[in-house]
Amino acid sequence: MHPLAQKSAYLNRIGQVSRFFLCFCFCLAVSFAHAQWKRTHTFDKEWMVYQPSVKGFLPYIANKHFSYKSKSLALNPADYPKGFLRIKSDADYHLFVQGTFQRFLPKDELMRLSLDSMQQKYRGEEQLVLTIYSNELKGLPTEFSIERKIQVNSDAMADFLSIKRRGSFIFYQFFGFAFIVLLLCIGTLFAAFPRYFQTYYRFSDWIHWEVKEDAVLKSPFAFPNLWVILTLSLLTAFISFYNRLMGQSNEAVFESLENLQSIGASLGFIGVKVFVGFILFVSRYFMFKLFTNLFRLSQVAEAHYFKSLQTNLQFFSLLFVGISLYSLYQGPLIAINLTHISFVITGYFIVRSFYLFQVFRKSFQVNQLSLLAYLVLMEGQVLVFGLRELIFPEYM
Repeated sequence: MHPLAQKSAYLNRIGQVSRFFLCFCFCLAVSFAHAQWKRTHTFDKEWMVYQPSVKGFLPYIANKHFSYKSKSLALNPADYPKGFLRIKSDADYHLFVQGTFQRFLPKDELMRLSLDSMQQKYRGEEQLVLTIYSNELKGLPTEFSIERKIQVNSDAMADFLSIKRRGSFIFYQFFGFAFIVLLLCIGTLFAAFPRYFQTYYRFSDWIHWEVKEDAVLKSPFAFPNLWVILTLSLLTAFISFYNRLMGQSNEAVFESLENLQSIGASLGFIGVKVFVGFILFVSRYFMFKLFTNLFRLSQVAEAHYFKSLQTNLQFFSLLFVGISLYSLYQGPLIAINLTHISFVITGYFIVRSFYLFQVFRKSFQVNQLSLLAYLVLMEGQVLVFGLRELIFPEYM
């Protein structure tokens, strides 16, 4: 192995040393300190390219030098004591130092080169020119930075582990609370109002494009319908809370959990979302009545309101169950990519718009252009400042 290279993982010959002794030493070392790699410098704006016409280096400009097969850096190892040059290439690279071939850098292999060793080898030279060459090099090399190994004392590690324990507690307690509340709501609907339960969770309606004569349509604000609206408001509030809980990078997950560890703050956040969601769902009925009259589609209002609640309840029930099972399986350290979930919700509303158009077109004698314009306006409102905004406001 080259004397300048230190790989991130390597094998040590342990010979006849007792395994128990090695484990004891390891545990003793961890109890006092824990070594971590910390990035101290990046070279995003320091790359250069060699220009034969001027016999020197010029700053790298993306639109001019993107396809150059070699890129260079000038650095002084003395500026980074105890530093290591971290390289993880996305292709097979060749490293040159001061114009001399240094080593081959295999693709996808993490390499750390000691700058102190490099300084000793090139003693007396204040500045070293490092050059990366590859026939496949496009743009700048990836993951090229300087790192140092720092020691984290036991107190800091204990604080970090304490935060993890508290964060994990909040994480699992949230899902436990959410499941109990939702099962209570859905179970009450199933036991007390079985006809409404079967109507709202009738998934076959997605393939049978029709509006059936249900009691739901005749009294939009009957108690069972209000109970469904409350359940739907709770579903969206829990998904929004999960977005708030885990909507940061993995390194910041537990910091986010710490900000919401107060039971009062958590319940207050969910309560506000439930209230806003409930008002939003109730007010949609009056919006439907208003705009169906404007578009001369008055017979569509109740059906649209029912279909809106039905499809939302089905979709968000499945979405929350999916998010919950995945999150509980992965644990609190791995967060779902919420941008992707936001796109799924957007896709759902787009698909639902086509579904509603087909249902109303077949169930009512209406002008299809008026119906299309009406649905574009009403369903577009949901995409712009409706449920998606309530759950994922930062992605709008």
